[in-house]
Amino acid sequence: MDVEWAIATRVQGDKDVMIVSNARAKPLDPSLLQGAGVVPTGAKVGIDATIPDGIPKEHYERITYAYADKAKIDDYVNGKADEEGETGNEAAIEKLAGKILAAIGKEPLYCTDVAERFSSYDFRTVARAIGHLHATEKLWQDPRGRLCVRGSEFAATPPKR
Repeated sequence: MDVEWAIATRVQGDKDVMIVSNARAKPLDPSLLQGAGVVPTGAKVGIDATIPDGIPKEHYERITYAYADKAKIDDYVNGKADEEGETGNEAAIEKLAGKILAAIGKEPLYCTDVAERFSSYDFRTVARAIGHLHATEKLWQDPRGRLCVRGSEFAATPPKR
């Protein structure tokens, strides 16, 4: 999984994939020409999936999934239902939005972290509260894509047009 993650997030095919033709191969490869006196040759592929120099390693953090450590597929196959979270009307959503704003005012958080931190609410209510912050123009992102308060010390600078 680590190799797949590295290839998916660090490889540009036109720059990071190398193909060497006519490289000596092992006779165990059934896709190659076989026979006595034949030296099997084939193509070799090299992939550079290292983090490029000069780019902070945190740019390559793995994404996280809300409730990943709690959700087990076998539980659901056996009929488990999710716990009902707290829901609310517009006033409750605004109140939750205020709590989320306070949390991201202290430190930027990924949406997943917000969902887990406020897991006493159902996910739809958390998403609506985040939407409320967006609609009221209080929400922004830091350079790594985490939610933060617009204009805060964590906020990314918008690109120049």
